[in-house]
Amino acid sequence: MPPMPPFEDIVHKALSSEVRRDIILSLADGDKYLTEIANEIKKKPQTIDFHLTLLQEIGIVESEWKQGKKYYKLMNKEIVNFLRNGKPVPTRFRPKPPHEIMIEAWDDMKERMDRIEKKLDKLLARK
Repeated sequence: MPPMPPFEDIVHKALSSEVRRDIILSLADGDKYLTEIANEIKKKPQTIDFHLTLLQEIGIVESEWKQGKKYYKLMNKEIVNFLRNGKPVPTRFRPKPPHEIMIEAWDDMKERMDRIEKKLDKLLARK
């Protein structure tokens, strides 16, 4: 099993999603249940549930059953200040557009092929 990344990296990845940032900002106003959050940020409840689960797993959000509904709340309000102050999420944690992924893959493949070609040239030069 690969080693666990540093907690800071996990938090940055969590905050790289606009939906998760919107959920955090929504919960800054107080405890809310799933449908309230979904209606407020105009996303499907299934989408919100997925992102809330991730936020719970890393300890940013916790839930509690009240009056037959599962309410969510922020564990630490400092994260709201982080988001409201507009501190950028490092680019290495932001999802890349597909064309950038393809360019990087192409560049990596080209570098590998160049290394192979150089090794072949050395082997052929020995003969």
